[in-house]
Amino acid sequence: MFIRLTKWVTHALEAVIVLCLAIMAVLVFGNVVLRYAFDSGIAISEELARLLFVWLIFLGAILASRQHAHIGFDTLVKRLPTFWKKAAITLTGALMLGACVIFVIGGWQQTLINLDNSYPVLGISYAWLYAVAIVFGIGLAVSIVFNVWDALTQKHSDAELILTQNLAERIEQEIERVAVDERKGGPQ
Repeated sequence: MFIRLTKWVTHALEAVIVLCLAIMAVLVFGNVVLRYAFDSGIAISEELARLLFVWLIFLGAILASRQHAHIGFDTLVKRLPTFWKKAAITLTGALMLGACVIFVIGGWQQTLINLDNSYPVLGISYAWLYAVAIVFGIGLAVSIVFNVWDALTQKHSDAELILTQNLAERIEQEIERVAVDERKGGPQ
């Protein structure tokens, strides 16, 4: 049940990120074409593209955490015995959770401060810009808790107890996953 929920949330995040990117591309490209060809433009394109870009970045960071795609310094951790690897994962998880709390508190404060301030053209509150910090803090905290819990409770080899992966490893895993899905008759 929990695995299914995390897959659903992951797919939802991916869909929102793709939607943000598509809307940004249409707005910016359309605005460029309109300015050069017709000497006019889409009034809301700059403000909306900026707002969507901020949301895209923070939602992408949550997704990257879930997929272990963040940049990490694992040279020391790779050399530790299993117990100390798990201790390092727990310590870094706790430190990151502290940063998430700061994000949520700061995002909440900024959202409240900016409730009455509006974008000049869009007309919506600046609170929408700062609310992403709340979503990011909570989403990242959930991802961190899940990653640490998984590392501590599941059977993993020593190589799998690293919470970062390089791009080549991620590509290999994705190729293996797609191959397994194709053998089973399509994606699950």
